[in-house]
Amino acid sequence: MNKRIALAHPFTMHDKHVDSLEIKEPNGALVVRLGLPRILVVNQSGSGYWIEQPGVIESYLNQIIVHESGAAVLNAMSLQDALAVKAALFGFFDAAQAKATPE
Repeated sequence: MNKRIALAHPFTMHDKHVDSLEIKEPNGALVVRLGLPRILVVNQSGSGYWIEQPGVIESYLNQIIVHESGAAVLNAMSLQDALAVKAALFGFFDAAQAKATPE
C-alpha cells in the first residue's frame, strides 16, 4: 500500500507545486536485493539501538518515490520533510515486522 506524505514546506519544482510526496511499499524482491535499511543492534543487557544504512536507504528511496523527478525531488525538500519521508520508509518495515513476528 502506498503512503502519501504531506510536506510541511511545499516547494516548486519544474514549474509544478509539490505539497506532498507518494512512496510505494517496498516489495519482497527489493528487500531481498537491498537488505534492511537499518539494523537493530542488541547489547548484553538486552537494550538495543538502530544503525541506519545510508546507502541502502538511498537505494530504497530511488525505487519507491513516485515523482517525475524520482528521488531527485529530495534535493528540493526541507530537512524536516526529508526526515518524514525516511520515517515513512522505516514505517513500512516496522509494520511488516510487527505482522511477521510469530507470537
